[in-house]
Amino acid sequence: MNPFLNPVTSFKIVRRYLTDPDRIKKYDVEKIKKYRDRAFKKIVRYAYTVPLYHDKYKKAGVHPNDIMGVKDIVKLPFITKDDLRDNFPDRIIPVGYNKDKAHIVCTGGTTGKPVSIYVDFLTMAQASINVLRELRFFGFSWNKSRIVQIGNQSQYRIDLVVERNFLSHVRSLFSMENFLNMDVNEPIKEIMNKLDKFKPELILTYPAIHQYLAYLKRKGYGENVNPRLLWTGGAMLDDYTRRYVEDAFRCRLLNVYSSVEAQSNIAFECLERTWHINLDLFHVEAIDEDGELVSPGERGHIVITRLWGRGTPIIRYTGMDDWVRILSDEKCSCGLRTPVLINGVEGRARANIVLPNGKIFPPGAFCFISSVLHKLNTFKVRQYQIVQRKIDEIEVLLVIDDDLRDVGPSVELISKKIKETYQEKVGPGVNIIVKEVDEIKNDKNPNKPPPIVVSYVKPEDVIRLLDRQNK
Repeated sequence: MNPFLNPVTSFKIVRRYLTDPDRIKKYDVEKIKKYRDRAFKKIVRYAYTVPLYHDKYKKAGVHPNDIMGVKDIVKLPFITKDDLRDNFPDRIIPVGYNKDKAHIVCTGGTTGKPVSIYVDFLTMAQASINVLRELRFFGFSWNKSRIVQIGNQSQYRIDLVVERNFLSHVRSLFSMENFLNMDVNEPIKEIMNKLDKFKPELILTYPAIHQYLAYLKRKGYGENVNPRLLWTGGAMLDDYTRRYVEDAFRCRLLNVYSSVEAQSNIAFECLERTWHINLDLFHVEAIDEDGELVSPGERGHIVITRLWGRGTPIIRYTGMDDWVRILSDEKCSCGLRTPVLINGVEGRARANIVLPNGKIFPPGAFCFISSVLHKLNTFKVRQYQIVQRKIDEIEVLLVIDDDLRDVGPSVELISKKIKETYQEKVGPGVNIIVKEVDEIKNDKNPNKPPPIVVSYVKPEDVIRLLDRQNK
């Protein structure tokens, strides 16, 4: 049976559809605060019925009655990836929860250990409604604008689960010919050919896929692929890739920030390049290595709380492992007033570049190659990757566009300038190797494009280094 035919379910979805997308534009600060407090208290009460959370809260000596609003979130303990892994399946959902009416979704498992959680139909519906906010903000219509999502269609991944268990029911009631859901694992030329036939207005995919498509666009493919806007997520977008893609497609490339655990966009980037947090949907914190909250504007590890949904609740979750800097209340010239992520997300903490002198660079702060290529005014580099093999050795891998090899600055000059720039940043104690390669693959997860920054330095190596420096 189509869940939309259930009048109770339909009423809840229609109510969300009418109220949620425009909330952060229409509500003033005080009204948003009251809404957030109500939503937070409700989700904490729900979490208290989940054994994992119940036991954690009981051990911390906190009860839902002690929570008067979001300000009381500091009373609650953190939830880690291991908490979700170790308590799956029965202890991450309420006692008596009907798993037959829910679906399992998994993270990519870039550490080799995926996290699995439960979602239900209403949670998927609300997640889809949440996206309407960004669509409307940029002038798109969910049922008229030609939208393409190129994502991971592997089993238990969120894109496939939503397609099979939510969008399939939407398609039975509404024409969805304007929406194309594609598998990122298709050959890139086939993807471009399908895009050419579809003539998209908006494309959402990983940064690397945008870059591959931009490369083909430069080679004359995709004559009808002329989107008004490009969205990207799932990986770090560096300045060079942004300029490379925007130059090819002649439109803006902006970030959306989501995760499997969040189920929806935690934040999105406006045309002013401000990353707006969806504060009515999420509460976002940043903590240091000791689990203490950092001051506004300071860099820390992100902690998210989802203020909506059922299945597995996500409250004070530390497992996303990204570096962020947060300002709590900013008025943007785009018209929105929200908390913001300063300069976006700086990458995964486990991909940090750690140097012998004790300096630590988050991935987003180590992409100096972008400024080099900008100064040289070249798009000759199709793709690059920074790999830290050892604590005192860093490789910069370059894939060169052969059609541009003899145009503009030489590959030798580009390599020389990159080496000089990185050597200046890291100091003399690190060997910088710049080399050209034919391709760059994701060895850890072939279903996703390769990351820009990779570090093989183990945490215990860093600890030993710091111990030596403290002696």
